[in-house]
Parts: sequence; structure tokens; C-alpha cells
Amino acid sequence: MRIAFIQDHLRNGGTENQTLHIAHGLATEGIETHVIVFRQGGILDDKADASDFHLHFLNQGQLKTDWFAPGLDSLLRYLDIDIVIAMGRMGNCHAGLLCRSKRPYRIVATFRTGKTIPWLQRRALRKADHIVANSREALARIAKLYEIERADSTVIYNGCIRKIEPTPPSEKSGTTHEAPIHLVSASMFRPDKKQQRLLYICKRLPTQINWRLTLAGDGSERSACVAEAKRIGVEDRVDFPGLLHNPNPLYQQSHIAVHASAKESLPNFLVEAQMAGLPVIAYNVGGVAETFNPGQSGILIESADESRFVEALENLAQSPKLRLRMSEAARKYARDHFTAEAQLQTYINLLNKLISGQK
Repeated sequence: MRIAFIQDHLRNGGTENQTLHIAHGLATEGIETHVIVFRQGGILDDKADASDFHLHFLNQGQLKTDWFAPGLDSLLRYLDIDIVIAMGRMGNCHAGLLCRSKRPYRIVATFRTGKTIPWLQRRALRKADHIVANSREALARIAKLYEIERADSTVIYNGCIRKIEPTPPSEKSGTTHEAPIHLVSASMFRPDKKQQRLLYICKRLPTQINWRLTLAGDGSERSACVAEAKRIGVEDRVDFPGLLHNPNPLYQQSHIAVHASAKESLPNFLVEAQMAGLPVIAYNVGGVAETFNPGQSGILIESADESRFVEALENLAQSPKLRLRMSEAARKYARDHFTAEAQLQTYINLLNKLISGQK
């Protein structure tokens, strides 16, 4: 069996990290695995080069753009690939192009975004041999928005690709009057992530709640968020540590994970937060509701209902017993749904089915 993942560029996003993680896992299981990247220069290039799979960069010459994939089909044929797994928007757009002609390989299109998708990606979702989505909500969304509803689809949740070490909740001694309640959000600073919403939410908390908020990550909106924290007078309570390669120390000192994104697929941060045993408060967008057990390991808030978010955060911050109960439920839910081992085995089972001719 020869498998190829196609990806436009190895930026440090959730999809790119999942691509490398799955490809590396398949390779360590003895499956010949290739990762074909449209252009060099990504943050994850070195990590990919050190992995067990075969790494290929297409030669774009001087162009250097995400949408250009010269010689992709020729390389797939030369490598005698059996199954192509398209990752990311541009990877799936090119899968839509590859679906136009006869080919010796099967194509798996993937859907893992809360954004509007271009027509070529929609073509891939209609014409590919199989669809993999990273949440049930994602499949429901493409059925509703694009009338793409296929029986030959599989939901494979993102595996927790980093080793997250939970701290026993009893060791977290934060109270509303003494040590601060530590709130955490770890995401790329992009417009849809809405980190500034969390500043306004925390500012509305009652004065008796001693809180600190950490907004980890980097991206185009980070400087604006730092400036807004200063403008509204909460800069002394908000930390911006940047991109963390090892988030364990941050999770272990935190009490509650908060997420106020406007668009999502299945956010890896919330998966990690559950693994760390953190109760979650998050807006109900995309596949967020599938990253935790609403009412048991976290609280789901209807999108943009800031008053309800503040109320839920106030209640959870002031109830150590509730946090302890939700923390225990969070670890169980994460172990039941998001282990890397379960994700990898599901991919192997699917690939074996496709090789044997089943859809």
C-alpha cells in the first residue's frame, strides 16, 4: 500500500500538524507514506524532513504560491500511489482537479474547516472516492450548504498529537479571593478566533473574582489584541506568551479553558484542554460541541451570547467543586474520543477498506 498526502504549504496550523502526525504514524506502522508539499518555506519543513515518511516538494520555480502544484499528477503516477489524501483547502482543490480524469489511484477528500470553501474543493467532495471529516457537524454542514451528502463518508476526530500531562485538580489551589483563577486560550491570532472577545468577557466579571487570562499563540491579530487589552485597562491581568511548543506548564497552572471563536472546525486547543483536565467554556460554532461533553466536562454557549458566557464563567470560577467534577469528566471524555492511537487505527482501517475495493 502506498499513500500520499498532498498539502500546499507547511505553516504551523492545526491541519498541517495533523497531516504530519497521521503520515508519520502510518509510516511507523510499515505503510509506505509520502507527503507532497506544493512549496517550501514552511515553519514545519524541518519537522517533516525528520519524520519517517517520504517528503517531496514540488518545483514552483520563482512563483512560490500556495495554489500552484506543477507536476502533481505525474509525481503521483511515478510513485505508483494507491490512495491520495488531500489536506487543507488547496490540497482539496487540486484533488478536485485530479478527479476530472481517469487515474490509477483513489482520492480521499477531507473537510475540516469552518470557512466557505471554493468550488474546486466542493468538486472534490462530490467526486472523490471517499470523504473524511473531522466532526459530525462538518458533514452536516456540507450537506446543508452544498447539498453534498454521501454514504461513503467517515468522521475521524483529530487525535491529540502532543503528550498532554494533566495536573491532579486537587493541586490547583486557585480561589476567587486568594490565588487567581487562571483562564487559558491557545489559538492562532486570526480574525475568526476573536481573542478580543475574551478580553471584554473577563472585564465584565465581578470585582471579587481574582482572574488572570493567558492568550497563547501568534498571528496577524496578536498586536491588535495586546493594544486592546491596554486600551480597556486589563493589560496587567492578561499574558501573551506567544507560540508555545510545549503547552503543558500553561495547562497545568490553568483552571478553565475559554474559547470565543466565530468559526471553527474541530479546535485542537479544546481537545488538548480536555486531555489536560480543564473544564471548557466555549461558543457553539462548528464542531466545538464535539470537543467536550456539554454540561458534564464544560459549558456550551450559543454563539455571541456574551452575557451568558460571563455568567457561566463567573459560576465556574467561584465553584471549585464544580471545576473538580468537570475536570474528571474532561479527562475521561478526551481519552474516550481523541487519543492519537484511535485516530491512527481508524485511518488504517479506512485505507484497508479502500484498497480492498470497498467505499
